[in-house]
Amino acid sequence: MSLSRKITLLIVALVMLFVVIPFTGIYFAQGAFVFPVPSGENPRAAVAGFEPLTLTTPDGETLRTFYHPPAEPGAARILLFHGNAETAAAQIPRASSLANAGFGVLIAEYRGYGGSTGTPSEAGLITDGLTAYDYLRAQGEGPIGILAYSLGTGAALPVAAARDPFAMVLEAPPTSLLDIARYRVGWVPLDFLMRHPFHNDKVIPEVDAPVLIIHGDEDRVIPVEQGRRLATLAGPGTAYIEIKGAGHNDLAQFGTTAMALSFFKKNLPAE
Repeated sequence: MSLSRKITLLIVALVMLFVVIPFTGIYFAQGAFVFPVPSGENPRAAVAGFEPLTLTTPDGETLRTFYHPPAEPGAARILLFHGNAETAAAQIPRASSLANAGFGVLIAEYRGYGGSTGTPSEAGLITDGLTAYDYLRAQGEGPIGILAYSLGTGAALPVAAARDPFAMVLEAPPTSLLDIARYRVGWVPLDFLMRHPFHNDKVIPEVDAPVLIIHGDEDRVIPVEQGRRLATLAGPGTAYIEIKGAGHNDLAQFGTTAMALSFFKKNLPAE
């Protein structure tokens, strides 16, 4: 074997070892990092007035959600999107605050989460969100608002852009999962590796509803700069609240549910 051929084979082997194999692993394994599904299923019995509700998506998945009807027929309803490392059941305590204020509340669930069928993906979560919204719309013509947290904002924003919510609240939203990846490992050429980029920055200008963005200035999971940037990309009249001392997982402890309630009430359409 000639020396030049040996060098060529060595280069190919090094590229395979240090580029192709690691990047291929990143590409196919990232689902476990983007969607760390908790073990267990959502309860099948009513919890705090929330009835288990099974929805079927257009592509045949079954979603185990929870629904609390509004206090009065025709009253506003809120569609709630949870974060990536929890299930719909984990949101029942804060959803109860919305229900106690008279709103109907549907806690969306994602495929693969809480005993729902399927495997989570960006396109799948958006389909799941649209399915939940369309269920609420089928219950009547009352106004529908959207409240979303963390990764849930990536599913909620396309739903808001495609449908007609009267208001939307985003808690700790990323500009994109691509930007989060760059924040953590900025030296890796990630653009072509991200299977689920969740480009909130590209979708939020398409949302016509009033938007409130809430972010903690101590967030180490999704940097506050991303929430600030989304606020500049959203439509006129967007409200932005930055909470001093709040992180990512403790954001709700700083009264964000009350802030969301106030925003929803302020933007309710006149009867």
